[in-house]
Amino acid sequence: MQPEAAKGWYYDYLDQIANLELKNNPAQQGGTALRYRVAREQQGTAPICGQIAEAVLPRLKDGTVLLVTGTGNPAWLPHGETDGPSGVAVLARVLGTLGVRSCVLSEQRFLPGIAASVQAAGTPLLAEDAWRERRNAALALPFPTGADAADAFIDELLGRLPPVAAAFFVEKPGPNALGVFHNSSGKPKSPDWVAHAHRLVPALRARGVPTVAVGDGGNEIGFGRIRDQLADLHPRGRDCGCPCHGGLLDATAVDFLLPAAVSNWGAYAIAAALGLASGRLSLMPDWTAVQSSVAAPIAAGAFDGYSGLAVPTVDGTSLAANQAIYALVCEVLRLAREQRPQEL
Repeated sequence: MQPEAAKGWYYDYLDQIANLELKNNPAQQGGTALRYRVAREQQGTAPICGQIAEAVLPRLKDGTVLLVTGTGNPAWLPHGETDGPSGVAVLARVLGTLGVRSCVLSEQRFLPGIAASVQAAGTPLLAEDAWRERRNAALALPFPTGADAADAFIDELLGRLPPVAAAFFVEKPGPNALGVFHNSSGKPKSPDWVAHAHRLVPALRARGVPTVAVGDGGNEIGFGRIRDQLADLHPRGRDCGCPCHGGLLDATAVDFLLPAAVSNWGAYAIAAALGLASGRLSLMPDWTAVQSSVAAPIAAGAFDGYSGLAVPTVDGTSLAANQAIYALVCEVLRLAREQRPQEL
């Protein structure tokens, strides 16, 4: 098999690993495959991880990558959850290995846990002046809550940062077509409690910046990419059950959407795909660092988003399951090294 042909299979393996469903709730079983199938059909049929990596990699030189995550609710997840931070942390680490600085954005209430996760995976978080001098570091900035604050913040941010090369939205809620934010069960979120980070997307796309989204429920930024095709298939696609009756599906159209069984897993897969695209086949952090990035937000008050417990599980999936998924992601890069030993 020629290396380029093999690469296509490796990208496909990463897509499939990110969408390995391990759910106990009958209402959720089967949803992962549905969301992925629709996304794959609507994005040209090629492996989505590969499309993302091949589009983003050529733009990374001398640029900044935005990493946007953070979700929760005032009562049960006031300081966020364990899905999202670790995915962003691994992306930041891989980008740093490629010599690319990242800027992490989230609500102030979620930022301590996310920042802890990023550093646990090995990426230094620096003050802005020092960050501008480093190509393997991250900067963490608070994204203000409420609609009124969003546009001014975005204008200031994009004028202030070094040129943005790409943006990743990982497990970040976005509003439906009526402007209402929901959780994955269809319950509404107060628009004043959340960052309106979806408004970044059109601003970036107008500048020609690739926008990439990862989500596991349909309510996250990016599902607008497949909303019309998914609405009749998703159990809450047309009617969320809340007073808006507009469905829980996000309405934000991004350039690339990777649905995943767990959003962290989708981010891990994209990170590995960047390794494949760049030929840097040993760039993934080891599991010890990733495990630390899963656990780190808990010390800052985050919980598992499904169980609500302060334990290092993610969306109800055990730490052992997360380790197994990460090992499979890294196994794809090992296969690639075996195929192309000259690139070790």
